[in-house]
Amino acid sequence: MPLITVKIPTLPEPERIDVALAQADLGLSRSHLKRLIGEKRITINDKWVRVSQLVSGGEEVVIDKPDEKRISFVSEEIELEIVFEDDFLAVVNKPAGMVTHPAPGHESGTLANALLHHFSQLSSGYARGFPGLVHRLDKNTSGLMVVAKNDTIHRKLAAQLMQRTLTREYWALIWGKMNPPKGSIDIAIGRSRADRRVMTSGSPNTREAVTHYETMEELSFLSLVKLHLETGRTHQIRTHLKESNHPVFGDPEYTGRDGRLTGIEARHRPTALKLLKATPRQMLHAKRLVFIHPETGKSATFEVELPEDFRQVLDIIRHYQ
Repeated sequence: MPLITVKIPTLPEPERIDVALAQADLGLSRSHLKRLIGEKRITINDKWVRVSQLVSGGEEVVIDKPDEKRISFVSEEIELEIVFEDDFLAVVNKPAGMVTHPAPGHESGTLANALLHHFSQLSSGYARGFPGLVHRLDKNTSGLMVVAKNDTIHRKLAAQLMQRTLTREYWALIWGKMNPPKGSIDIAIGRSRADRRVMTSGSPNTREAVTHYETMEELSFLSLVKLHLETGRTHQIRTHLKESNHPVFGDPEYTGRDGRLTGIEARHRPTALKLLKATPRQMLHAKRLVFIHPETGKSATFEVELPEDFRQVLDIIRHYQ
């Protein structure tokens, strides 16, 4: 049974233990955490916690997570762009179309399979159970991810995610123009009751979500924007842009495809339709990653170019103007 140790970061005000832990990138929902608390599997200072217990920061929490049946997966020889590697961690550039880890319907061909082939040493994966993976990207979102090579490094990187000192910058091509061109989207989101695969602001169980954005270029009926996550909720950028009426171009789950055509000038629709047919995925890319290297204590910054499919769409829309 894996033991997970989490240090609660300093909080602006006390929070319930299940709320605070749910914000860590542990792959544990509040309902799962409540069950573990009820089973006396979560302790602070060797004392079992109550669901109502408050934490304010600095507490070291130990979670005794029982083994669960997982989809078995193996090393697969899959091409992977390794941006950086040392003895402690690696940074990889995940291509669009690659699932982060095995799941029902995606038992092979994932980033996790590729990591097992490329690296002889990886962290145990903690609650996620998939070696090396510290965080995730959606299947059709491309870009940078950090991979841990041992459990100590993994724990420290996960703490940076929770403390928001590990920062991720995304670039997206969106419908329309943001007004104002630079600002923040502060909309709490949660899973939709109608469709558990997507997130919405209309969920009865929303959590704080903040995304900062800046318009880089306005391109006829589209805009190129840079986005920075303050929080890291599932589908946060895609949900926030949809809620702002500027969904990511090509996003099939968040109204970013054909349904948007009626919202633009008629003269632009043939070009927009042509672009959509050539764009099978959302134009969203994790372009920049910044964190404190857990071993050296120095700031580490990594940045990659936009992928070819993203650049092609940009070239077409730039020449169209």
